[in-house]
Amino acid sequence: MYPKFLSNFLIIGCLLILSACSSDDKDKNNEPPEKTVSLTIEGYVETTSFTHAEVRLQVADTEFYGEVDALGNYSIDIDISESQIDSFVRAEAIFPAESSIRLVSLLGSVRTLLEKSGEDGVLVQEEKNEVNITSISTAFSAHLKSINAGEIKSDSELTLSLRSLNASVVFDIAAFISLYSSNESLMEDSGLSIPNAYRDIYELAANKSAVSISVYNAKERLADLFDKAQSSLIENIKLFGYLSNSNLQIADTYYLPYLKVRLTLRPDGTGEINGEVDNTSFTWSKNDNGITFKDADLIRHVSFFGTYSVESHIVINDLVWMMDSDAISSVILQVEEYDVSPDPIILNPEIKSNIYAETAIRSLSIIKVSESVKLEQEYSMPTPAMLGEVINPVDGVSPRLSVRVLGMSFRGEFETGGTVNISIPGVEGDGRKTSTNMSGVWRLEDDKKIIIDTSAGSKFTYVFLDYMYKGKNLTFVLEESEKGRLIDFDTVLAKDLDSWKENTVEGIYKFSSYFAQPLDYSWFEVNSDGTVKRITIFDWDSDGELVSDELDIYSGLWKLSDDGNLIIRFYRRMNGDSCMPSDWDPQSNADCSLGSEREWNLSQVSEEEQLFWIRKELKFFSNERRDEIPGLSDLTNNIFVGGHIYNSFMYKVSERPVPLPVDQ
Repeated sequence: MYPKFLSNFLIIGCLLILSACSSDDKDKNNEPPEKTVSLTIEGYVETTSFTHAEVRLQVADTEFYGEVDALGNYSIDIDISESQIDSFVRAEAIFPAESSIRLVSLLGSVRTLLEKSGEDGVLVQEEKNEVNITSISTAFSAHLKSINAGEIKSDSELTLSLRSLNASVVFDIAAFISLYSSNESLMEDSGLSIPNAYRDIYELAANKSAVSISVYNAKERLADLFDKAQSSLIENIKLFGYLSNSNLQIADTYYLPYLKVRLTLRPDGTGEINGEVDNTSFTWSKNDNGITFKDADLIRHVSFFGTYSVESHIVINDLVWMMDSDAISSVILQVEEYDVSPDPIILNPEIKSNIYAETAIRSLSIIKVSESVKLEQEYSMPTPAMLGEVINPVDGVSPRLSVRVLGMSFRGEFETGGTVNISIPGVEGDGRKTSTNMSGVWRLEDDKKIIIDTSAGSKFTYVFLDYMYKGKNLTFVLEESEKGRLIDFDTVLAKDLDSWKENTVEGIYKFSSYFAQPLDYSWFEVNSDGTVKRITIFDWDSDGELVSDELDIYSGLWKLSDDGNLIIRFYRRMNGDSCMPSDWDPQSNADCSLGSEREWNLSQVSEEEQLFWIRKELKFFSNERRDEIPGLSDLTNNIFVGGHIYNSFMYKVSERPVPLPVDQ
């Protein structure tokens, strides 16, 4: 009985299991299949040889491959599930294993590429420049990787990294990649091979400090070839194209922070260019590759040499895009430069052609004022350079004080505006600091600009840009006065810290390194015994070794002022040699007297990066003038001759940026 019952039970159980499995399979079969999306990407690979080259498109964890034909063109079909539509697409040109060339391009998410490709679902250069895998796209990819501290894997990471884009760095890296790709043997013979620490040129390009040295050496050793490489890049339509986004409006305001220029292009073909010391109107028109300008002649700088001055002009002729965007673009400006002076020394100014790569910040990258400014907060606001007041200058001396910041505090409401207190820094003839106050009223314009009308009749317009400069948003300022419509770019410093803390002042403070000058080092060493050293080193012969002839060390003293600012002084003998006095404030007619003084007013500190934001006052003294100017021999005060007041930043580091030569 029991065996029969058990047998029947097993049979029934199996039937139930089979029925359940059949039901599951039926339910699965009833589920609609997952939708797929398709896209074809067609582009070009920049290389001197296309033998055995192919392109790999990486979409999330899936890879798609296509061959490169004899003309350098490729076409790849992508089919992915709809759930992967926001996956990021990265293109890479693959060459034989022994090649040290690797070209990369960042295209964006599948969703954005589908939108750009239009109804035919085929993405080409006219719709997206980055389908072409070139030295330009590789330089962009490497530069953005260094900013992001890793490969870009999403649209959000790409957008965030573009906020710190430096187009000039990208263009230099691109020229180096192009030059190396087409002249590998020559580059290696010139000591410009890829260091062993890097597998290929893309890895080198993604290391900012290493590639900056390679670029610098290439410019020094192969200057003509490097210039030709940059010119050739611009002439190749497959590398530089007209706006690939046909819906993107060209008429706009472009903020060019490194050239310190604002370009305004109006829809009617007129425009205005504003600089630090000049502004002018021009006309513009579209051409096959970008924009052509007429009459865009601007005075960039004015230099003073004794009794005469020299105007340095820039004439913008053409603009082409390296990368287009409605927020932050990269552009190439083809310009002419010349100098003009009323002095007969310059009779026939020489006109030089030049190329500038610039980051162009557009109107969509403006931050609301209400998100950038706090009412009742003390700020050190940038201003176009102005001559500061020197009260009671020493007779026979014509001191110059350059002021690039104003103290401001805003009161009122964002909806209605209000008043602003403005503090203008100055100095006495002996170098003691002073200030004068000026009142003003402020208002907002569309919450994108804060406009200040001062009691002196001048007008300031501040625009806060969604572009990062060493951890802070960059600020644009326009001053309108009898001097013209002048501009500047800098950071706004909020006074968040009252003073330095005496027990934490000691340490090494280094200036930021610049891509174009990677072998230039400068820093301060503030010691606990009240002494300070300023050290500068430059590897003049670019041999990678530092010797004593390339090193300058200046010794001085430091202390905290009554208001908590760090004061650093360096001293000089009457013959110009540096010296160390017996006390902080020697008589100005002593053999060792004050030569320069720095006052660092600490505003903010980024603890994570040890980045110190400082309002700086730099003052120079020339006490030896007492022996040159009649009636000053008995003067006991210091003789102030010049200075600068500006916002700045420094990094506090645990060790010297580079070791000093062993003989020091």
